[in-house]
Amino acid sequence: MTRERADITIIDSHIHFFSYRFFEEYARWRGEGLPAHDPDALLRQLGWEVPPRDPVSLGHRWIEELDRHGIARAVLLTSIIGDEESVAQAVRAFPERFAGYTRVDPAEPDTPHQVRRAVRELGLKGIKLFPSMEQFHASDRTAYALYEEAQSLEVPVLFHFGILQSAVRSALGLPSRADMRFANPADVQPAARDFPRLRFVIPHFGAGYFREALMVCYHCPNVSLDTSGSNAWIKYLGHPMDLRTVFRLALEAVGAGRIIFGTDSTHFPRGLREDVLATQLQILRDLDVPAQDIQRIMGGNVAEILNL
Repeated sequence: MTRERADITIIDSHIHFFSYRFFEEYARWRGEGLPAHDPDALLRQLGWEVPPRDPVSLGHRWIEELDRHGIARAVLLTSIIGDEESVAQAVRAFPERFAGYTRVDPAEPDTPHQVRRAVRELGLKGIKLFPSMEQFHASDRTAYALYEEAQSLEVPVLFHFGILQSAVRSALGLPSRADMRFANPADVQPAARDFPRLRFVIPHFGAGYFREALMVCYHCPNVSLDTSGSNAWIKYLGHPMDLRTVFRLALEAVGAGRIIFGTDSTHFPRGLREDVLATQLQILRDLDVPAQDIQRIMGGNVAEILNL
């Protein structure tokens, strides 16, 4: 850990927990270019490290990585529907270092029950949704039962809007399977209005819908932005923009209390995305953000949302 980070309690709010079961489930899809029903062949094709079959061992691997980079805690995201047990095992083994989110499809009739079980029985603390993958509008009435459950349980809902390419498909050179008709964060504004006690998080600054994400935040004080990833969506805006400007505008529009740091780390051997951490922390310092606001962004806000 560098001396520049010694005075900050950093919580990475956005790490994808790519368990062995994740790759088993992914291989079952048998999409084009994917080895069918063979997670080890898939990992060989990717050139990635084969994760241990035991999620606790993978959790320990991540703790070593957090320690190496001076990170106090991490939020582990379930990255494929049905793999919340893997995340929960890691969280149970290391409750002082991890919190976890489940991933669900709001269209499934038993989704509220799945969420209730994930929170009350498995100990997870949030919900992750992919509208452009599950192909639903964030304010569809079919999703309201899920929001009611989340609001009752006092857990946040994180949406991936905007440009979406899975780490696996990107590494294999395969096209995204996302449907952009469901990718605009403006979609969530009616739901955020109708559930004012429910915390919503839009990651990657809206991933190409930065303007829309800021507008949703303007209308709904219960919506926050997460900073995770390389934010390469900037190159597709059609006008000049850099990450420093993104941070400056977000700070001016929504304030430090609604910006949440994350790396969007996924797999080994790459491990934690140190470049994301170093770049974003340096931008905050270059913008002369007060130390207490840097602390809020780098860990305090997500700790408050998740009651850590």
